[in-house]
Amino acid sequence: METILLKMILCSGALLGLYYLFLAKERTFIFNRFYLLSALLFSLCIPFATIETKQIPHENQETVFIEETGQPILETQIIDQKESFDFTNFLVIAYFIITGILVLKMMYSVLKIKRLKGRNLMYQNRKIVLLEKDLAPFSFWNTIYLSENYFKDSKIEDAIFLHEEIHIKQKHSADILFVEIIKAVFWFNPFVYFYKKAMVNNHEFIADESVISQNKNVKKYREMILQEILKQQNLPLIHQFNFNNTKKRFTMMTSKNSKFAKAKKYLAIPAFAVLAIVFAEKTYAKENAEKFSINKDNTISKVLSNSPYEEVQKILSKYQELLKNKKYAEFDRKITAEDRQQLINLYPELTDSQKDELPFIFHTPGKLKQNAPTENDLKEFLSSVKYGLWIDEKKVNNAVLKNYKASDFSHQSVSKIYPNAISKKNPQPFQVSLMTNAYYEKYSKQEPRVLMGFKAKAFIKGKDTIPIKRNNEAKITDTKLQDVPIGEAADIKPAEFPGGANKLRSLVAANFDGSVFKGDEGTVKTTITFVVDENGKVRDIKASGENEKFNSEAHRVTKLANQDVTWKPAIVDGKTVAYQYKLPLTMNFEAYKKTQ
Repeated sequence: METILLKMILCSGALLGLYYLFLAKERTFIFNRFYLLSALLFSLCIPFATIETKQIPHENQETVFIEETGQPILETQIIDQKESFDFTNFLVIAYFIITGILVLKMMYSVLKIKRLKGRNLMYQNRKIVLLEKDLAPFSFWNTIYLSENYFKDSKIEDAIFLHEEIHIKQKHSADILFVEIIKAVFWFNPFVYFYKKAMVNNHEFIADESVISQNKNVKKYREMILQEILKQQNLPLIHQFNFNNTKKRFTMMTSKNSKFAKAKKYLAIPAFAVLAIVFAEKTYAKENAEKFSINKDNTISKVLSNSPYEEVQKILSKYQELLKNKKYAEFDRKITAEDRQQLINLYPELTDSQKDELPFIFHTPGKLKQNAPTENDLKEFLSSVKYGLWIDEKKVNNAVLKNYKASDFSHQSVSKIYPNAISKKNPQPFQVSLMTNAYYEKYSKQEPRVLMGFKAKAFIKGKDTIPIKRNNEAKITDTKLQDVPIGEAADIKPAEFPGGANKLRSLVAANFDGSVFKGDEGTVKTTITFVVDENGKVRDIKASGENEKFNSEAHRVTKLANQDVTWKPAIVDGKTVAYQYKLPLTMNFEAYKKTQ
């Protein structure tokens, strides 16, 4: 929205600048009137227009380096998002208050004109109001207002009547009301005020031109205007006969068009076209194109450029600075609900390599088990220096714990806050979330919600390999299953298979069935990924590789090896977290020829 508003302001300013540069000094008054109206409407509408262009394919191939490591998934606290102050709401409220005031002011101005006391009459088929006050002549909508002093011998000075009649015939009041409405809605655009001034000036030039074309006596007309200089009125919606920019009006009465006046009018069309290209929203026609990712072992994987990935990148580009500086907590607070939901919908459609590029994942955690705090825990949580406290997903003062007993709660969770997530509002190094008995009962009945988690990468150290046995006509010369590298970090302990990595290797090797292959496949590879959740259960098993048979068999043996098995969950600073596990698998086949 900020971009759209900025485009409106810049576009309206550019068109107004062109008006003053090329048209304001020309006597093309009727054209100028419609230029100003069109420019104002154009600047309001063009940011919402879209121009579709053909997307130019990139010459550079996308390179993706795949990190063969496990990654704990650090869940963000949605309760923190709820409690943060939303400055946008304040701006919206302020906007509507100011807009309401300006609308009321405009309505008051109309009522002020309508309440002027005077005598109504018809003069040359025009509605006239003869005012009791000694005011300068003016017109509004279809009525001319003037003092009784101007109605002598049942006549009105021809120049005065003709001037105000032109305003009525050409409905200049409609232009003024239009720009006043625009001012009320887009009061933050400074150029709107200059548009009104330019329009009112131009209306007076039109009326002056009509009067002079009939009377031909410019000097007498000027003297009549000067006589009314002291009768100014504070009525913003009217065309007053005496106008404060008298010198400019006098100049325009005798000026002549430049020899380029007609050419300048035609330049308005390309000017609008150029600004349409600059300020309109640009979209690219989607084309299917092949991209390739290069792995660390120099193998090349084909990646299809698809709309879900492009849409994800388009959303993330709005928060580029936050993601670039790894301000993930701030990103989680500032991302809009609409963008978050779009990412949730698009995430399952991404390939594994595309998901690896993202700093976050989406997952649906299992239900939290009952884990009531003790009385000693509550005493410890009273420290507002060490702990930020949330009860039933609402930020509270630590002192309120004095009103609770340990038996009032069904669940507690304590998490360490990383440096990039600490803020002035929540400076504590630890965050405590408590659920009361009633809230936990309500929570346990709710459907699990999708959470956004951010990856905390471990330092890499070492790799392990295991052989896979196969009895078949094909000869396996270099078959190995690569185990996940062991992460070394002061605050991260990876998930562990019961019995260790050797037990996992033996289960996979024992169950792998090579008879499903012909034996002439050459080298085939796949990468198995799965998540070990906070409770030690394996979910989301996937195998990605070019050989579907190999993918299917790798998926089957991995699922079988983890059937009815509970892992030891990954631990980050004493808290169990979900852990993403990768198993790259490579198999080489050598054709076996029987001797005759």
